[in-house]
Amino acid sequence: MDARITKQRLSNLISYDWLKMLVTILVFVLVLVLLFTMTATRPRKDQEFAIYAHTDLQTDRVFSSLGDTLEEKKVFSYDILSVTTEGFSGNNYASATFTARRAAGQGTVMFMTDNPTYKKDENGNDVLDENGERVIETQSELYQFAAGAIDENSITLGAVYDTEYYFSLCEDYLVQFFGDDWATSDALDGVRTVEESFARNEKDKRYRSDESKAQGLEDERERVLQLREDYIAVQKAFDEGKLSHTVYEFEEDSKTYEKSLGINVGRLNLLKNLVYYTDSAGARTTQNVNLVIFYNNYLDGADLCFETVSLLRYLVETYQ
Repeated sequence: MDARITKQRLSNLISYDWLKMLVTILVFVLVLVLLFTMTATRPRKDQEFAIYAHTDLQTDRVFSSLGDTLEEKKVFSYDILSVTTEGFSGNNYASATFTARRAAGQGTVMFMTDNPTYKKDENGNDVLDENGERVIETQSELYQFAAGAIDENSITLGAVYDTEYYFSLCEDYLVQFFGDDWATSDALDGVRTVEESFARNEKDKRYRSDESKAQGLEDERERVLQLREDYIAVQKAFDEGKLSHTVYEFEEDSKTYEKSLGINVGRLNLLKNLVYYTDSAGARTTQNVNLVIFYNNYLDGADLCFETVSLLRYLVETYQ
C-alpha cells in the first residue's frame, strides 16, 4: 500500500476538510436563522405605522429617515414596533404601488394636497357662480381621494376617517380610562383598566416572564398617560390655528351636511423640509397640505388606533 503523502493527496485532504467546515458553518447559520424566525416578535398590523406622501407631493431626504427619527425620539408608544415612510411621486408605477399597499391594508396616514383648480374666462379671470364663489374646474387630490364613499350618516369616508369623528373617538377612548374629567385629571379612575387593554398582548413573545409582563403593564400605563398629554397638546394646536380640519359641504336629498376630509398641516412653516410641492414661482410650499388618516377596519377604535395623535404633536412641535 502506498502511504506516501503526495502533493495531490495533501491538496485533496485540505479541500475535503474545508468542505466539511463550510458545510458545518452553513448548517449553523441556518439553525440560527430558524431559531430567530421562531422566537422573534413579528409586528401585528396594528403595531405598524406607515406614513405616505401622495403623488402630488415631493419629499425631502428627511422624509426617508423620518421613521428612524420617530423611533429614536420615542414619539409613538412602546407597542408600535415598525415605523416606515414611502413617497409615491416621480414613479411611473406610483398609483399601482399605492393601490397595492392599500389593498393589503397597509398605510396609516398620508400627506396630500387640497388644491382644486378653478375655471377661468377668456381674459384669465376666475369664473364665479351665482353666489360669487369661484367655479371649480378640477377637484383637489384630497377631495377626489377622500370623498368617494360619503353619505350623511357615514362615520368614516370609506378610504379615510372623518377627522373630527376620529378625534371624538379618541376622546371617548380617554374617558374609558380617566373618566369624564380626563382633561383636568390624569388619575386612571375610569371604567377600563390598563390590565384590560394590555390583554391584547397576551400572546406577544415579549411578555413570557412575570418580570416582562410587569414591565409591559408599566409601559401600557405610560402609553395611556402619554396619549392623554398628546391629545391635549394637539387640541391646543387646533385652538391656536396651527392645525385645522378641512371641511367640505355635501348635499343629498336636498339636505346639506359637512364632512372633515383631512387635517390641514400646511400652516406649519417648516413642514416644507419634510414634504412639499412647488408653486408657480418654483418655490417650495405646503399651503393646503393635509394629513389624512386611513380607515383600516382592523384598527378602528382599537387601542393603537390613536397613535396618529402623537405624530401630529411631533409635527407641530418640530415644524411649526
